[in-house]
Amino acid sequence: MNNPTEQTFIDAANLDCNHKFKLPFNDIHNRRWTSFFGASPELCCIIWNKLDAHNTMAAEGFANAECKHLLWALYFLKSYTNEESSSNFAGGVDEKTFRKWSKLFVEAISFLESSVIIWDARVIGRSRSLVTIDGTDMPVRLGFNKGFYGVKFNHSGVKYEVGICIETGHIVWINGPFRAGQNDITISRTALLGALDREETAVADSGYKGEKHHIRTPTVGTAKEIKMQDLARARHETVNSRLKIFRVLGADYYRHGLIFHSSCFRAVAVITQLTFENGGEPFQVEFYDDEDVG
Repeated sequence: MNNPTEQTFIDAANLDCNHKFKLPFNDIHNRRWTSFFGASPELCCIIWNKLDAHNTMAAEGFANAECKHLLWALYFLKSYTNEESSSNFAGGVDEKTFRKWSKLFVEAISFLESSVIIWDARVIGRSRSLVTIDGTDMPVRLGFNKGFYGVKFNHSGVKYEVGICIETGHIVWINGPFRAGQNDITISRTALLGALDREETAVADSGYKGEKHHIRTPTVGTAKEIKMQDLARARHETVNSRLKIFRVLGADYYRHGLIFHSSCFRAVAVITQLTFENGGEPFQVEFYDDEDVG
C-alpha cells in the first residue's frame, strides 16, 4: 500500500494485534496506542511515506510490505519484550517472520537519519551557542567488560552523544555508539568540535570541561547566562528521557548485537525528532549570550 491513512494503521492494529481502536482517539486509546507503538497513527503515516516503504522493501527483495510490519517494528522498539510475547502480540505470527520484518523496518527507519537529524537545521539566534550537547548512557548485556562499564547504572553499556538545537528543541546531532566508560569530552573531540562553526560554542554539563573555547560548561558565563544554560540543559535531559521511553534503549537486558543497537538508537532518534516536528516538541527555552546582544 503506497498511501496508507491513519485508519489503515488502526485497522492493522485491530486485525493483526486484536485491539479495538477507533478514531477519534479518546485519552485511554491514545495512551494505550502510544504505550504499544510510541508513535501516533498520523506519525505512522509520515514514517511510511518517508520510507516509501512498499517500493523500498520491494527494491531490497522483500515484496508485500504491509502497514502491520511497520507496527511490529515500532512495537519492538517501544516494548522490547521477548520474541514469543512479541509474536503473540502480532496475532500469533511465527517468531521468525516477526523478527524479519521488525528488523527490516527498524533498519529502514534508522536510514532516515540523514534526512531527519540535520546538523545545519540548528537555528542561528542571538547567541554564539546554538546547541546543547550531552552523552546518554544505555545498558546492554555484554557480561563484565571494564571498558563498557557504566557507573550510572552499574552495568555494561554504550553511550551516544546527542545535540539539541537551543532555539527549537529539535535533535540535530547524534554520534555513537561509544563505550559507556568513555568520557564525554573525549567523545566530543571525535567529531563535534570539528562540526562547530568558527566562534560557535555548545552548551554542556561539567563532563565536557576541557574545551573552554568551544564548550560552555555550568560555571562559564554571567549569572544570567548560567541560569539560562541550566534550563537548556534541563530541557536536554527531557529529550534524553523521551528517547528512553522506548524500552529497547532503556531496558537493562538488551540482548542483540551492538551494530543493531546503533540501528535501534537511530530509529528511535528519527521517530522522536519526527514527533517534535509534528506537534510533540519539548518545552521551549530562552537563551542568549549577554556579550552578543545590545
